[in-house]
Amino acid sequence: MTDLETRQRGQGTPVHKWWRNLSLGTRLVTAAALATTTAIVAVVGVAYVAVRHELLSNLDSQLRRQASELSVSKESFINSTGFHYILHVNTGVGDVGGYAQLVSATGQGTPAVGQTVALPVTESDINVARSGGHEYRDAEVGGLHLRILTSVPEQVRAAGATGEAIQIALPLTAVDSQLNKLRVAFLLLGLGGLALVVVGCWVVVRRTMRPVATLTEAAEQIAVTRDLTTRISDYGNDELGRLASTFNVMLDALEKSVGQQRQLILDASHELRTPLASLRTNVEVLHDVERLNPDQRRALLDGIVTQLDELTALVADVVELARGEAPETAQEDVAFDDLVTRAVERARRHWPTVIFMAETAPVMVRGVPTRLDRAVANLLDNAGKFSPSGAVVDVALGSSGRLTVADRGPGVPDDAVEHVFDRFYRADEARAMPGSGLGLAIVKQVVDEHNGIVTLANRPGGGAVAEIELPVLVGAEHPAALAEPGIEHEPVS
Repeated sequence: MTDLETRQRGQGTPVHKWWRNLSLGTRLVTAAALATTTAIVAVVGVAYVAVRHELLSNLDSQLRRQASELSVSKESFINSTGFHYILHVNTGVGDVGGYAQLVSATGQGTPAVGQTVALPVTESDINVARSGGHEYRDAEVGGLHLRILTSVPEQVRAAGATGEAIQIALPLTAVDSQLNKLRVAFLLLGLGGLALVVVGCWVVVRRTMRPVATLTEAAEQIAVTRDLTTRISDYGNDELGRLASTFNVMLDALEKSVGQQRQLILDASHELRTPLASLRTNVEVLHDVERLNPDQRRALLDGIVTQLDELTALVADVVELARGEAPETAQEDVAFDDLVTRAVERARRHWPTVIFMAETAPVMVRGVPTRLDRAVANLLDNAGKFSPSGAVVDVALGSSGRLTVADRGPGVPDDAVEHVFDRFYRADEARAMPGSGLGLAIVKQVVDEHNGIVTLANRPGGGAVAEIELPVLVGAEHPAALAEPGIEHEPVS
């Protein structure tokens, strides 16, 4: 099973679905509460263990002191079972509620003189009696919680006893009481700290998530009202503030795009009225086609075909503008010089009365071939349309990626230069000529899409000069070099 399948299966569990159904603020507060709870439990646990260890250490020190203060003496007697030793233990342990007991290597426990409570004897106690050393442990005796020390103090050795050990026990009542109070205090402290953290996190998350809530409300309002003028107030320079700023920038771009689309529709509908009205008029004339002589019929039909061609070209230009930018996946390495050469050949056929002189250098760019070809063709058509019969149009492509198209037509009026790339803009001098005013607008859109620069200015001595400069693709092999190594790319003229 792949990692993706594992994650998808995990996302289908009831716990995950429940978690995903919670609001983001609730999830943040819950995560903070869980993290805080873990930290509090860890700190409280370490503190509790440390305090308990300290209290037990103090009690163990007291047990050792009691063991060192014991008074031990030995006495022998003979009874019916044989010869025995009696070890007398005189201690003040009982004065503080403690107990003392003699433990033999056989496991027999003998309470101190005057003491009736017998302490439990374990295997570890017997091992101490046999081998020496000491052993601490807790035990329950008669409903009392005791701390027991089993050891072989110097007094026992001095009395001449072998295989014997002394058990000293002190009650853990005070220690247990302190630990119980400590547990209650730690529990209250943990609950209070957790409550403060939850409340604090809720306040902080609420304030922090306010931009997100505002963004959500704005998006919902835009979805309902379609009002793209809605904006988000400034929330600083943090991540959410930048998100709000980015959202505003997105709305600006979207509003501009929608505005351009609406304006494109309005302009297109306005531009379509003229050819459609003229076409309708000519079609209506066909009702009386019997009254027309052959020349008039031919002129009428030629006019209809011309108007249909203009209408088709206008619709194609509008569609081209409406397409917007092509996806990045559609881009490829393009031999820009070959593309320009083919576009020049087509322009020569389309404008046979104009002389196109072309000189190109091998250049590789990154882009969408069909869009780049459309931009170059529009520049050449614009130059051919405004060039008189027999005029020369100079086309030059340098290795820097700059394409220059210079014609010898009437040029562009000074007051129209800054508007030549606007949609449907046509200077007064150009209104009598065919075209929709979208050709240069398409050129600019394509060049902008390819991170290039396009300019148009008047040429000294008459005419206009249009330039396209695209980023050159460094390190890419030219197809001509790959197909015919060793042969230089020749300019077209």
